[in-house]
Amino acid sequence: MSETTPMSGGCQCGAIRFRAEKLGRPSICHCRMCQKAFGSFFGPFVTADQAHLQWTRGQPSWFKSSNKVHRGISNHCGTPLVYRTSTNYEIAIGAFDEPQKLEPQIQVNFH
Repeated sequence: MSETTPMSGGCQCGAIRFRAEKLGRPSICHCRMCQKAFGSFFGPFVTADQAHLQWTRGQPSWFKSSNKVHRGISNHCGTPLVYRTSTNYEIAIGAFDEPQKLEPQIQVNFH
């Protein structure tokens, strides 16, 4: 599935908002880093290229969670929003205003 309609979302308190389009396939990641980031058994994400994600209010706070990934969270309320690699972003599905439109299609376990 690829979502071409622009979709918006943000953190729980509203301090950070984003707009994304041309989204890739929604997925669920079971790796240990995603488990820790979400405090759960998995992290639900959808891929967006860097050119198709725009921060419309505020910016996430970034930290390096592994050799390959930086994670962005709200420094106001702690909501996990995104992680970035050298080529793209993985946006937390639950951060979207209409997460029901992004039903995960695949489950992964990257290390």
